[in-house]
Formats: sequence, structure tokens, C-alpha cells
Amino acid sequence: MLTGKVSYGSAMDQIYIPKKRKGLPVGSLVLIEEINPQLKINPYYHNLNYLEPIKDEIIKSIFHFMNSEENIIITGSFLEPGFQFEDIDIIVFGNALGLKEFVLSNFGIHAHIIQIRKNDFLKGINTDPLYQMIVSQFISKERFIFEINNEYNFKLLDLALVKSELLITNFEITSGQEKYKLLRNTFAIKRFLEHKEISKDFLEKDIEYYFSKGFLKDFQKNLISLKDFRKKFEKLYESISSQIMNGIKEQEKTLKNYSRKSE
Repeated sequence: MLTGKVSYGSAMDQIYIPKKRKGLPVGSLVLIEEINPQLKINPYYHNLNYLEPIKDEIIKSIFHFMNSEENIIITGSFLEPGFQFEDIDIIVFGNALGLKEFVLSNFGIHAHIIQIRKNDFLKGINTDPLYQMIVSQFISKERFIFEINNEYNFKLLDLALVKSELLITNFEITSGQEKYKLLRNTFAIKRFLEHKEISKDFLEKDIEYYFSKGFLKDFQKNLISLKDFRKKFEKLYESISSQIMNGIKEQEKTLKNYSRKSE
């Protein structure tokens, strides 16, 4: 199913649909039917100043398709200006059955879907820096209210940081975009430990400040060598890892003392 919006034309009004679609070649005869007014979607835009109209229509189509679910959140590079995104990130509070196929067949876009309960997602916002990055900018089907109160589970942070080791071990075979994501996640953990706000803009400023101005552009294009990158990254990694290890020791010490008092 495709949805479009009637637009004003000088001689005839017209309806726009995505160029990348399955079926409906130019010249096809179609039946036009108004969407039930009860299904009208009024998305909630969080920290987003502009979105290309075609992206807005795609998102509204997704919301229509998933109308019966509690809430849907669209986030990630799809919301950034331009059309350089690789996929669309979708958080579903409910059942995501058929959504991946719907997005691919109608818009030719791969969907990265997280299906989760709302309460679990709200808990994740407090404990996971990557969740905080997700909610720094998003569009949701229904208004989504949240509050960030950092809770530190250092063992979980350690597991998250370990993924960053791939930056070194797989440096030569990893795409620039994947390297960027891994490095951004490393700096998200760093900001989380420093009790700082997490967003794409803040993380990119931190990365450029730590390495050099213009670093990210070359890094995403795979123009930075492992030799030039390794020393500074390993210093950063060791610093973050040390903070996490100290946190684990303190939490284990606190847990042991609590257990003794309870005996």
C-alpha cells in the first residue's frame, strides 16, 4: 500500500508517490481513495528543525501501517539533511511484524527495527548512552515524554565499550561509516561517564576536538590510516576502560558490604 497527498496544480491537481517503489510503473491505472479521517496521523517532532517532504511522507506511511501499535519512533541518519542514509532506524513499542517488508517493498529502504516494551525502553534511556543518543532527535507517532536520570551499570558499559575494539582489529576491512558509528559510540560512553548530554552534534564536536578539525570527514571516507589513528584511540580507550573498571570494583564492593549487613 502506498499513500500520497493531493497537491495543487495549475491545470490539474496531482498526487506524489515515491520514485523507489515496488510496482505501479508510470502509466498504470490506479484507484484513488481517501484515507479514513480517523487514521489521520499527527507526528511528534523532537529536536528536529527540518525534514524533506518526501521523508515526512514515508514516515507518515509507516505510522499509518503501524497505526494499531502503542507508539513508533523514527531516529538515526534518516532524519539528517540529504539522502546519504543507509537505512531507517525504527523503534516499535508493540508488534513489528511485517514492518521490515513493508518499508523495503514500498520505499526500497532497509529498516533497522528494535521491538521493545515502552517501560524497558524508558529504563534503557537511564542506563545506556546509545539510547540517550536515540532520543536526542526523533519523530514519533504519538507524543513521547521521557526524563533522563543516569544509572550506572558498569558491567553493561564494559560490554558496550568492548565493541569499540573492532575499530582496531577490523580497521582495514571496516567501511568508513561503520568506523564512524563505532567511534561515535565510544565517545557516547565517555560523555555518559562524564554526566554530559549526549547527541550527534555533541559527539561529533568531541571527536573533532580530540583528534583534529576535519578528522571526521576523512575518517568516514577511509582516508585515515591505522597508524595515524591507533595511538590516540588506544589512549582514549584505556582511559574510558579504566573508569569503567574502577566503577565495577566500587559496585562489587558496595554489593559485598550490603550482603554482609543483610546476614
